[in-house]
Amino acid sequence: MSNSLQSRTFVENLLAPRRSSASPWLTWYSVSGERIELSGRVFDNWVAKSANLLGEVFDLDEDSIVVLDLPAHWKSLVVALAALHHGATLVDAGHDDAQQASVWVTAQPDDERIPSSSEILAVNPAALALSFGSDLGPVAEDFNASVRTYGDQFYPSPVTGDASAIATNGDAPVSLAALFDTEAKAQGTILVRAQQPVLSLLPFAIGQWAAGDGIVLVEDGMEVTQRLRDGERIDFDYRPAD
Repeated sequence: MSNSLQSRTFVENLLAPRRSSASPWLTWYSVSGERIELSGRVFDNWVAKSANLLGEVFDLDEDSIVVLDLPAHWKSLVVALAALHHGATLVDAGHDDAQQASVWVTAQPDDERIPSSSEILAVNPAALALSFGSDLGPVAEDFNASVRTYGDQFYPSPVTGDASAIATNGDAPVSLAALFDTEAKAQGTILVRAQQPVLSLLPFAIGQWAAGDGIVLVEDGMEVTQRLRDGERIDFDYRPAD
């Protein structure tokens, strides 16, 4: 894949082929008993709304650093792709550049690690939460309350493939072109346990979505029964490298 300017963005090229699909793209299971199934169409809609929010509220661009301080979850994957629509760089809360972040995405908006210069997007992971709740604080943007008010379609500006997509301490940054230049092969519906950080899961998820696979993401600590496997028609378990 070329590092030249992409007229549709790398995220757009990933999502567009399954934008009208009603087949499962991502299914989430939580310890509390939630089962959330997002088709290709619904997942794309969530990414579009989130990208519109990030652009209009925080004015993200290729110079922006976004701290994604959330566990692996369907909402954190949505926000990650929404930020990459803008060409922003994703880092975790422990990264050397976190203190220069434009936006800090978190379920703890009162976290003392968040610098005063960073804007805050507060995300309540509960599926039915229509607002973050009473602990939002005076300065954070409420993802749960706001995201549904944004447009169902996102019209991205071109981004360059050599823009940094993911940066982690101790490793060279991963460019947008490298992140989306995947040769993953379709394996069917894949079970993923949400034990690893979302930024570690993201490259695998992008590769398998590009190959046409659906992903069943199970919250850490939840028992995976044979009934669940049969019901979701699991073909393969993802096991992250040590």
